Amino acid sequence: MPEERELKFSVLDPRVPATEELAAALAPLQVRSAPEEAILDRYYDDDAGSLRAAGLALRRRRIGDRAWAGLKQQGERDGALHRREELEVPLASTADEAPWPDAVLERLEGVVDAAALRLRVALETTRVPFLIRNDGTDLAVLAFDAVTARAPGLERSALFDEVEVEALAQSATRDELERIGEAVDALVKLTANPVNKLERAEALLLLAGW
Repeated sequence: MPEERELKFSVLDPRVPATEELAAALAPLQVRSAPEEAILDRYYDDDAGSLRAAGLALRRRRIGDRAWAGLKQQGERDGALHRREELEVPLASTADEAPWPDAVLERLEGVVDAAALRLRVALETTRVPFLIRNDGTDLAVLAFDAVTARAPGLERSALFDEVEVEALAQSATRDELERIGEAVDALVKLTANPVNKLERAEALLLLAGW
């Protein structure tokens, strides 16, 4: 599976800096704003938590009229840096009943019975992304995420804000990603986040009575 590399940060201030602020802070890197996205992620597991026990997370992601199935490994974590393998396959439909792709089912074989999968957590994310370039090469995506987490049968929801710096170029180094994070930290205080969105959502939902 392809490897995903990103820095993850928690933020208390949900302010998204203007493109001009980011460009000044990140110079000589180039900053380009991208359209805001509404992302719906739905995470699945069986009642025994077989995927969690195996260090895997399975989701359906929808953005507008596009949808993907994603399978992620827990991977390695070092402070804000997350490295993990990720399989992402387009879905033919945005419906929750759309069948899981064969490539995903093959990875699940021996880990969980696909027929026993059920919705565990839904995340609704408003993402404000910026493309970071270095001499015309796409280096990373800087994303400001406002997340609402919900669980079936629970009336209360959990809210949190995050900032991510995800490498786009295979050649992007940790130092380059961290320099982006340091520049953003001068505008909006960032705190290294050693957990992923799903883990953070589950912890907050447990506090809400899940």
